[in-house]
Amino acid sequence: MICVDCDRVILGPAVRAGVGESMSGARMDGYAHPPGSEECRPKVPHKRKLRAAMREQAAARR
Repeated sequence: MICVDCDRVILGPAVRAGVGESMSGARMDGYAHPPGSEECRPKVPHKRKLRAAMREQAAARR
């Protein structure tokens, strides 16, 4: 599976980020790294901000 946030391969657990298929049919687009994952490193600035907020929320719940 490929992460919708960082476009990297998800080797461990994944979370469902949405429903549907890739428009090109090249890959499944509905999965992402879990919120607290350090493996997810998005290149796009708004996705980096979203991931940082998700990590903070996951850490606060622990």
